[in-house]
Order: sequence, then C-alpha cells, then structure tokens
Amino acid sequence: MRWTFAIGLMFVLSGCTATIEQSSLLPTMQEPVTPTVQVLAGYSRQDRIISLANLGNVHVARLTKPGNRATVIYSGGNGSFISNSGNRLNELASVTGADIVTFDYPGRGGTTVPKTTDALIAFGPALMAGLRQEGWIAAGPLYSYGFSLGGATASNVARTGGFAGLILEATAADIPAVARNMIPTMLKPFIRVKVSDDLKRFDYGGYAVASHRPILVIAGDADKTVSAKTARRFAADLNKVGATVTFVEVPGGHGKALSSPQGREAVERFMGKPAD
Repeated sequence: MRWTFAIGLMFVLSGCTATIEQSSLLPTMQEPVTPTVQVLAGYSRQDRIISLANLGNVHVARLTKPGNRATVIYSGGNGSFISNSGNRLNELASVTGADIVTFDYPGRGGTTVPKTTDALIAFGPALMAGLRQEGWIAAGPLYSYGFSLGGATASNVARTGGFAGLILEATAADIPAVARNMIPTMLKPFIRVKVSDDLKRFDYGGYAVASHRPILVIAGDADKTVSAKTARRFAADLNKVGATVTFVEVPGGHGKALSSPQGREAVERFMGKPAD
C-alpha cells in the first residue's frame, strides 16, 4: 500500500506549511471490500481480537503451519487492512517459511487503540506482550517486518527485544522527504513539509537501533513513494549510529520488492533460510 496523503485533508495546513501529525499518518479509511484470498497451501489462518493493557483492543491475524519455528510480525503500510492483505501474507509465508502475524491499525477491523503519539509509542511493547500471552510466537527465530510506513511500527515492535532481525521494505524515517513525494509536482515549490513536535517523540530510527539486531533495508529502484536514494540514506544513517545494516536495491516499485528474485533472495539470505 502507498502512504496515503492528501493535501488539505491529511495535513494540517498553515499558510504554505504542511504539518504531519499522527492522525495524518493513520487516516480514517473505509474497510475495503475485497475477494477472499485462499490461504497458502499447508497454512491455516486464525483471527482474534486481543486486549492490550491501557490501550484498547487490536485485531490480529496469523498464518501458521505445523512444524514452523520462525515467526514474522508484519506491519503493513498506512493504507493496509488485514482484510486486503491476503496476497501479501501468502507472499511473506512463501518467502520466509515462517508463521506470519499481522494486525489492524487504529479504527480498522475492530482495533480501538487511540490515534495518539503516546498510544503509538506504547503499541509495540503492548502488542508483543499480547501476542505472547495468546501463544502466537513460535519457539524459534522472531523477525519484525515493516513495509512503507509500517517500518516505523516494525521498529517499535522490535525494540522490545527477543528478535533475530528487523526487515524494512520501501521505508525511511525521513517522513518529510516521503511526504513531499505525495505532493503534486506543481505545488512542491510552494509547500514546506514538517513533522509536528508531538509526533517527533516517536523515534523511528532510534527504535530500529534499539532493537540491537541486524537490519535489512530493501528499496525498489523504481519506487516513487520512498525512493531508493531516500532508503539508502536511511540505511547509512542507521549504520552511522552503530546499527548493523544491510542495504539491498532491487527491481520494482513500491510494494514490489518480494515480486523480484533479488528481493526474495535478500530476505531468505537475511533470515538464513535454505534455498528451495
């Protein structure tokens, strides 16, 4: 899913300044009507509403297969719903050979967590506590995978510890740079993008570093939402502050990394998954 922005609707405008707030990043969206996607062969799907202490309820789903030891916690883009992620979850299961666990963002699918910066900061640790209590984390390696804006949540999840690695696809912590890609070309000279002081408290890059685990950053060479240049700079910034980061540029646009052999191989190599 692309990052969902609309000038005048998703930004708080003041003169020629577009200020990005928490509500801008997780817009209220109507549940999509999507056809049922058959679960990948050998897997079964489970859905739950679980309660997170002091935050509210969250809708979670899991693809699981008997004998799996690894688990991937998947954080989708800001336009994602569990209901329209069937193909993506199957794709992740196929590439990783792991159980895949995902969730709905606030206001979607029964998730009632508030859209505040404080709630977003608390969400990662609370989600992991809830999933462990539910028994949804397998006994083997645990990975956090974030796509697009979901990279921020995936990093927040990974900072809780116990992970083998963090995978960030088509994402970067430079939110203004990404947001500018959503502004029509003719308006770019007239609009300055900034992040609200409140949202700055959510430290995407800091959470990734705090995971203290290897990080894989994947960028598409034709991505017009989060350019390969922006993602490469993000990886370099993480390296500068002590993270162990592998950067891989693969063919394709936004959300197409796992459609390429190079993208699939990068994930498999990072996870130590034997070639088929």
